[in-house]
Parts: sequence; structure tokens; C-alpha cells
Amino acid sequence: MVMTTSTAQRLQQYFSTAKQRGFETNFRLGAENYEVWDEVEIGATFNGQNTFEVTEEDLLAFNLGVAEQHPLFVDREYASKHSPTGTVLDHPLFPVLICFYCIGTGPGNWIRSPGARNPGQTLENFERYRVGEVISLRETAWDKWIRRDKHYLTYKHDFFNQDGVQKGSWRCTLILPPTREDLLAFAKA
Repeated sequence: MVMTTSTAQRLQQYFSTAKQRGFETNFRLGAENYEVWDEVEIGATFNGQNTFEVTEEDLLAFNLGVAEQHPLFVDREYASKHSPTGTVLDHPLFPVLICFYCIGTGPGNWIRSPGARNPGQTLENFERYRVGEVISLRETAWDKWIRRDKHYLTYKHDFFNQDGVQKGSWRCTLILPPTREDLLAFAKA
């Protein structure tokens, strides 16, 4: 789907945080600079372009965005009295948001590839993400292969807080356009 200006304007009503409003959602922009399957070097490791400071606003916006209803996730007052962290809790999929934010337009940006399909992933959370933590991302090109003429790529994303404590790990696999030419054909469609 090509995002028109009216589509982008309609989506703006759902962005409630500064991070959301500053995040480019049109993944076709800059596609000519994305990593592509045939150029990825397995074993290469990168640090994410950005860090992510966890705010209660971020947690609440994500939880509401995934239609969470439990008060530990969506009710500040209830969570302040009953949550083990004293604030709203992080949803188990919250690291996905952190990953996209930390990658930005740097290494690992293939995760935004137009035409990509998601055949599977493994997300492990070791500790809850807490308000005030600053999360950084280490990305490793983990594996790539071809099966039934489809090009698969897996990156391992490791999340760390400002004290070097590993918060979680996400192995994300996508089926990608194999070459820059193929990627740009999807981006221009």
C-alpha cells in the first residue's frame, strides 16, 4: 500500500507520544539505502543508531495500541499500587517498538523492507523494561538462506539497559526481496 498524504494525516491522530510523532512510518522513504539480502554479511555486529529512554507515556501508548485491557498495563493509578515496578507494565511485545526505534535508518534497516514477509520470530524477555531505563540495541546478522526460491534473513537483536544488563533478545526473520533492484521495485510499486 502506498501511503498517501491523507493516509499519513489520518494516522497522526493515533500518535500520542513525542517518539511516535518523530518516527517515520513511510518505510518506502529511503529504501534505496536499506540493507538488502545479497549484501548482508553474516556475523557482522552493529550497535543501534538510537537509544530508547523508556517513559510511562511510551508503555501506556504501546499497551493501548495493542488493545491491552488489564489495569496493570493501562491504568496508571492501579499500576502505581499493584505493579511490581510501581508503574504500568511493559507488554511482552514492547521490545519490537524499541527495536524499530533504535535501528532508525542505520544497520539492520532491512527490517523495514517493502515487500518483506514475516515467517517467524523468537522474542525472549529476561527482565521487565522499566520507566527511566535507557535501552540500547546490539544487532547481529545471524543467518540467511534460500528455500523454495525465497530469500530468508535473520538478525539477532539484543537489548541492554544503561547498566549493561541484558533485558531481552529477539531473533527476527523476514523473507526479503533478494537484491536492491528487487527491493526498489517494491518501494516504487
